[in-house]
Amino acid sequence: MFGVATYHEPAAFLEHAGDWLLRREDCHNLFLTLSHARADSGRAEDGTMWAVVEREGRVLGCALRLPPYKALLTDVPAGALPELTRSFANRFDQLPAVCGPVEAAERFATHWVELRGGGWQRGMEQGVYRLDKVDRPRGAPGRMRLARPDDSHIAIDWGRAFARETGVTFPTAIRVVDAWIRLGFLFVWEDRGRPVSIAVAHGRTRRGVRIGYVYTPPEERSRGYASALVAEVSEGMLDQGYEFCVLYADLANATSNAIYRSIGYRLIERVCDVDLVPRRGG
Repeated sequence: MFGVATYHEPAAFLEHAGDWLLRREDCHNLFLTLSHARADSGRAEDGTMWAVVEREGRVLGCALRLPPYKALLTDVPAGALPELTRSFANRFDQLPAVCGPVEAAERFATHWVELRGGGWQRGMEQGVYRLDKVDRPRGAPGRMRLARPDDSHIAIDWGRAFARETGVTFPTAIRVVDAWIRLGFLFVWEDRGRPVSIAVAHGRTRRGVRIGYVYTPPEERSRGYASALVAEVSEGMLDQGYEFCVLYADLANATSNAIYRSIGYRLIERVCDVDLVPRRGG
């Protein structure tokens, strides 16, 4: 029989499930970084929830929700999903979506609709990629550099464009972007003295780091800038002592997936968004 333990504080959740998450640190990067960031900040946020699925004292899966965002799942045994979904339905009247390994996310959505009504529909499917060694692409014109304070506004503008194109929220608050710049997380590919591509290396765990928000404006594409930038950022992270890099890519975007595979990233998991449609009047 499966049990579900729920938490409203990340420290208690990490004490219970942190070692289990680290066993697949690459696939669980988002869980680890989101949870540790909340624990380190000491902020108490209304409506947050972490959950641990277990049986006979063994952790078998996790879920979390940081309002107003979607719920996130690790892989969870199918037999545990009714109880896990019920735990979320007892806490939340509505959820915008759930994201996790494809089968688990769809089963969660099915159980949610049984409990709350409405419907569900598949959203974006993403590949989780891992890199352990960089395969250098052919040289692109220009060079990589750390972003400077005067790059913050272009990063925010490009972040908005990234969000429009991908449907993935880019944190456009200037305090967030300025913090990335101050901490050395935001990278720029520069050609002929002007920025042409950006990437962020910010999701850092014990052995790995997540690369994200890779964006090149349409007028600068097909010149190899993104390939060169991701390769150099990834190599720089490995040189700093990280064992691997991970990133998420929309599996419908053949170009970006080809870029990542060409420089050494390999697919380790498929996850999808499942949008939860409230019942009318709900």
